[in-house]
Amino acid sequence: MNRNLKVLGLALVAVFAMTAVLASAAQAQVKATVGASSAILTGEVIEHPTIGKSQTFTLSGGQKLSCEEVKATGTVTNGATSITASPEYSKCTAKIGSEFHLVTVTMNGCDYNFHGGVEVAGGTTFEKVEVDLVCPVGKEVEIHVYKNATSEVSEGELCTYKVAGFTNNNGNETHNVAGSPNDITITTTAKGIATTRTGSLLCGAASTTAEYTGSTTVRAFEDLTGGTEGNQVSLTLSK
Repeated sequence: MNRNLKVLGLALVAVFAMTAVLASAAQAQVKATVGASSAILTGEVIEHPTIGKSQTFTLSGGQKLSCEEVKATGTVTNGATSITASPEYSKCTAKIGSEFHLVTVTMNGCDYNFHGGVEVAGGTTFEKVEVDLVCPVGKEVEIHVYKNATSEVSEGELCTYKVAGFTNNNGNETHNVAGSPNDITITTTAKGIATTRTGSLLCGAASTTAEYTGSTTVRAFEDLTGGTEGNQVSLTLSK
């Protein structure tokens, strides 16, 4: 009888300990604080310390795709622990060998979802922020590379890369940027992104991995009736 009570007691201690750990983890989630709830978010490319003002997608075979303009939109409520963004890529090119090619990116309804992170630098910076690529059932991101450097139609496609949805890639770092109002930046070095290729062998292996690199500034605006942007408001992240 006493032995059974001791075993039960140890089991309860384990349960309570696990509950405490889970509660602590839940309390430690990174959350957004915005000056209006809900707020519309916009993201734009900014200068990256090593690649300049672009977002790049580099295949393990050395092929490099770069976009000068990436505009992302989303919404966020006060206290949210994740941010979903819908990107639109433009002014994109690929360097394959010594040749440059026009590139277009078709998201097919796929979005990025940012969450998590480890606090550093006195609460203004969060490392290992995770990102998911969330796609509708049966859909993938398509990256079309054309034979011509300026035209989609004159010579047709050289190849197409496809990226399926993934979860918890932790190659992101966010920074709170003080201002009037505050905003945030996201610096991305997401590695090991599974990628498939159809078309020309010049575009690399049929199945490979890629690294996504770039920096983005994210601002928040009042969400007026009908999704219209109002005044810019403060956006910060904290534990």
